[in-house]
Amino acid sequence: MLFDQAGVLTGVDRPVTCQAVGGDFFKNVPEGGDAHLLKAVLHDWPDEESIAILRSIRRAIPSHGSLLIIEQSLDAGPNPARTAFSDLNMLVAPGGRERTTAEYEALLATAGFRLLRVVPTGTEVLLLEGVPT
Repeated sequence: MLFDQAGVLTGVDRPVTCQAVGGDFFKNVPEGGDAHLLKAVLHDWPDEESIAILRSIRRAIPSHGSLLIIEQSLDAGPNPARTAFSDLNMLVAPGGRERTTAEYEALLATAGFRLLRVVPTGTEVLLLEGVPT
């Protein structure tokens, strides 16, 4: 399932097997998935809004589910200068920021998740896996 704002989904080419659902992740996200994936989403938002997104997912995710987050990390990426520049860009443009692994862990905890593991990808991003507490 692909979930995004309804206007974004208009005209999106997708495989026949992919269901596209429009909505607002600040209010709710579709239930029923075993895994929810956020890629380069949380860095767009300050902590309060990031926690709201995560809490919305927490309400929808089953107790055995996983939350997969793909983001840069200020303390674990291969190119700290690039991530620091992205942090500045996020602050100036959308008002978000890059975070350390510990800061992602704190966001997850506040929203009802436990950071299960952090997986380096060999690129600028990490995969963080959270599970419901």
